[in-house]
Amino acid sequence: MNAKTLIATALVLSFAGAGAAFAQEGTQDFPAPKYQAPAKLTRSEVIATLKAAPAAEATANEASPAPQAVSTLSRAQVQAEAREALRLGLIGSDDGMVRVATPAQLEQIRAAGLRAIDNGVTRAAK
Repeated sequence: MNAKTLIATALVLSFAGAGAAFAQEGTQDFPAPKYQAPAKLTRSEVIATLKAAPAAEATANEASPAPQAVSTLSRAQVQAEAREALRLGLIGSDDGMVRVATPAQLEQIRAAGLRAIDNGVTRAAK
């Protein structure tokens, strides 16, 4: 019976120690806010300044401007070049290998795009 009491006492003490480890205050230690001097401009002056500033300056502090997609290729040309690259086996596989086009293959892809432009021009002329 002495061993049972000893084991029970050890268990109670271990649970009490675990509970004490979690018995901390639930707030975080944030630094006290620093004093800010009152603004020297009135609300109406700030609004007038914002209205006078161009929109480009208002977004100058953005992390990064939205990318502008610029392409000189038509939709038909891009589709034709993609089909040619797929036909040559340069794109469209998921085996993890990166295939690099040879200069001859690049020329074939470019020629396919130019043919698409020519076909579009001849269809428009008819």
